[in-house]
Amino acid sequence: MSRRRVIISSIAAVALAILFVLSAFADVTAAARAWLCAFVLVSMVPIGSLALLLVHGITGGRWGRDLAPVLAPAARGIPLLFMAFLPIIVLRPLIYNWHALALPHDVLDFYLNPLFFDARTLSALAIWSVLAWTAAWRNQFFAALGLIAHLIVMTFIPADWLLTIQPGSTNAGFGLGFGIEQIFAALAFAALLAPSGREPRANRDLAGLLVTALLGTVYFLYMQFIITWYGNIPAKVHWYVLRAGDGWALMALAAFLIGGALPFLSILNPYVRRNSDALRVVGAFVLAGVALHIAWMTIPAFGSAAIAPEVLALTFLLAAAAAAWRIPTVGDAHVR
Repeated sequence: MSRRRVIISSIAAVALAILFVLSAFADVTAAARAWLCAFVLVSMVPIGSLALLLVHGITGGRWGRDLAPVLAPAARGIPLLFMAFLPIIVLRPLIYNWHALALPHDVLDFYLNPLFFDARTLSALAIWSVLAWTAAWRNQFFAALGLIAHLIVMTFIPADWLLTIQPGSTNAGFGLGFGIEQIFAALAFAALLAPSGREPRANRDLAGLLVTALLGTVYFLYMQFIITWYGNIPAKVHWYVLRAGDGWALMALAAFLIGGALPFLSILNPYVRRNSDALRVVGAFVLAGVALHIAWMTIPAFGSAAIAPEVLALTFLLAAAAAAWRIPTVGDAHVR
């Protein structure tokens, strides 16, 4: 069955790649911008899985042992993100227009220098890959060092990817909030792959982690919006203005309802907290909400023409990931 799945995923990936290339011929700018959205979304589960493993390496606990069979293979998929980032390097001029952001010359010349921009992301991917493939979480000391390195990288990489899209924005807490959302996505992915018959204790632990990550995501991302919007901070509010018009606010509302409110209310039910099948549904809703949230942060700046190629790019990357490596279920043997 696993070989058959790989063959089907490979065929689907090739077909989707052809469709995406054809869409690029029709509108290469929209395709380039759509790829950024798909790349950011696909990167969330592997990076979030690594963060969870590093946290468990420091704190210990049964929850990490329960989720390791899903989190460890997902984290070890980070090197594949190098290939996914290459189109962004090539098509960067079509995605970012930093000179239109009215930024100081030193920021444009030094920080948003194209070579430095690429080097930051490639260095971050290298750090994450080393942490994942050396299994740094096995040793408490190396897990602590790895988590420190991860937190440092997260202070600027998500902002590089998303806040420098026109119109640009500045937000000191964006990276931390985005990192929590990555953890949220990784937990949802683990819930989605949880098999039937899993013990209620493990399900309750996962449900509690989901609620914690959900509340952290809502606090850091949505509270930042409230403070900026109602504080009317000129340097930041224009980033939200673009994403409030033309119906884009409905996408943000859908992301909150599907990925936040409904999962939270569902987990309040004791049956959902105990049942693997119910948690799988919760995980699917969370991942859908995260996808809508990432789309809301990126697509309004590019226009609705990027929606169709973004769906193609995302499904291609998911099919390619499914063909490239196997994610075992939580019921498999413990992965170290």
